[in-house]
Amino acid sequence: MSTATATATTPVTSQPSVGSVQGAAEVLSIRWATRILHALRQGTASSSGLLAADPAIPVSSAYSVVRVLTGAGVITRIPTGAARFDLTLSAKGKALAPVHAAALSWAQRYPRSGVEGEQAPEMIEEALGLLASSHTVPLLSDLAGREPQVYPQLVTSLDARDKAAAYQRLLTLEERGLVSRSGTRRAYRWSATEAGLAIGRVYGALATWACAVPAQSTPGRPGTVLAAAGTKAVVVHSPAQGELFSSPQRAERPVSARATAAADLRSITLHLTFSHAPAPQPPAPLLATASGHRR
Repeated sequence: MSTATATATTPVTSQPSVGSVQGAAEVLSIRWATRILHALRQGTASSSGLLAADPAIPVSSAYSVVRVLTGAGVITRIPTGAARFDLTLSAKGKALAPVHAAALSWAQRYPRSGVEGEQAPEMIEEALGLLASSHTVPLLSDLAGREPQVYPQLVTSLDARDKAAAYQRLLTLEERGLVSRSGTRRAYRWSATEAGLAIGRVYGALATWACAVPAQSTPGRPGTVLAAAGTKAVVVHSPAQGELFSSPQRAERPVSARATAAADLRSITLHLTFSHAPAPQPPAPLLATASGHRR
């Protein structure tokens, strides 16, 4: 990275941590959140107008989800009278379109098996929910661009409780197709799949959004390989108003092999440029214990 590209225009502390990005994913992956945000992307609406804009949103869930999104600063309530208010997207909410576009593109390229006819909002929430889950980002970061690793290599810095949780997360990621294992039962070797490497783009879009419009953060460690890889790939243009769900998004053409994806990811990491000075990188292995809850 040249000196010119690392000119500091923003404090290094603005680099979002894994925990803050995970916290943002946890909020944005709440069921019905994507539909509510899309409805408000069309313009300011009352609570009844919001429900009318998308009849699929259940009344029983809408108000609680709106409260969460309002608390996160994504939705703003505008008083219109006694105990009445309209809902509108904040600047933070309006900036979410590239995040949704990146998540939808990934979910369409790597759809869940056994789920037929899944709609765009649910695909977006599922992709973001993977990033909200504990250990997902640290595990994928540690596997990205490396030779297959046995389980003890992945969890050397974790305590016994976190090691058990990390193993369950590996099994979940395997079921979703983000990691794979080879070898015998007592010596499984784990690898990141093409889908696992590609979700770095979604993480990067979310990290860029969280950095530009900070959300409530939780402790975490910055600078994972997955974060670096995704940030470069976040050149996702915002869809036109109303365009995101109006027609299917074209899925990216799958790359030929996982090795190609890993090479691309390593190249992205090496050639990444920032508008601010890069944050200090943690020592290898790049393993962080991301805090948060499962969906």
